[in-house]
Amino acid sequence: MKRRTVLVIGGTGLLGKALIETCPFGIEILITHLRNGWQDAIPCPTMRVDVTDKEGLFGLLEETHPEVVIHAAGANSVDFAEANKSAARTINVCGTQNVIDACHEHGSELIYISSNAVFSGEDPPYSENSTRLPVNYYGELKVEAENLVMTSGLECAIVRAILMYGWHFLQSRPNPVTTWIRSLEAQRPVQVVDDRYSQPLFAEDCAAVIWRIVESSATGIYHVAGTDRLTLYEFALQTAQVFDLDAHLVEPVPSSYFPQLAPRPVDTSFSILKIQTELQVFPMGTPAGLQQMKMSRLAVSVGSAEDSAHNTRLQHGLPADVVHSAP
Repeated sequence: MKRRTVLVIGGTGLLGKALIETCPFGIEILITHLRNGWQDAIPCPTMRVDVTDKEGLFGLLEETHPEVVIHAAGANSVDFAEANKSAARTINVCGTQNVIDACHEHGSELIYISSNAVFSGEDPPYSENSTRLPVNYYGELKVEAENLVMTSGLECAIVRAILMYGWHFLQSRPNPVTTWIRSLEAQRPVQVVDDRYSQPLFAEDCAAVIWRIVESSATGIYHVAGTDRLTLYEFALQTAQVFDLDAHLVEPVPSSYFPQLAPRPVDTSFSILKIQTELQVFPMGTPAGLQQMKMSRLAVSVGSAEDSAHNTRLQHGLPADVVHSAP
């Protein structure tokens, strides 16, 4: 049987790692990165590309011939986008247009990874057809990029993901859960806002939706989120409880406690009925996702030999003192 080739542009983040680890049989996954040093950390072919380099993108697709391109690259910091509007637009909008043009040239399907940031947060829960009204520049760029994808004429899907968590590659950006775990294991208090709501999404659940889209060649917009709506403070408390850490170190604070360049929406909770009915994917609740993270760490820790400790740290984004080798 012919293997299908799927190219993940920007595959070194949390979602890319989940896609690699859950890649279905019969699919060859290729990963792009922007910075060097990833070759030993990722167990699949990797290539360097910058989405702002149109010629480089065209050359990459000419070389790899992907049937599907998953576009997950971008400047994903809300505050970076607010402070560096020109650079963020070049990456997130012009870069997306470059990906679209390359897909057109080589006949590839496109899956674009978007965000809950396209919504105001004032009228949840949001369905795929809800009015987009972002409250910060990052969200505006996501709306603009979505528009490019939707009017591209490509066979395409847009996946709007909400706050994702899970084990990440050591070199990649941490997420709230891994940040909280590191601080609490070091007995450091953490301040977490108690006036912003989310539906934390286990990264492997987001990957499951994307692989179902790939396998079925589904098109359209899909909202992906966990099943539990809770404040970030409640999320941090659950993290402490599941990982047997001191929940008294978790301190609730208002969002005004943190000086920020960009405003954040209060509640962008999703309706996920579409992925449940059309794709038959049922994301986990927060305790179940955290428990899966915990079991994954235990499985790797128990089975690790000393000569594989480096790879374990890379895979799980953990500091050396929480990776335990077998005697």
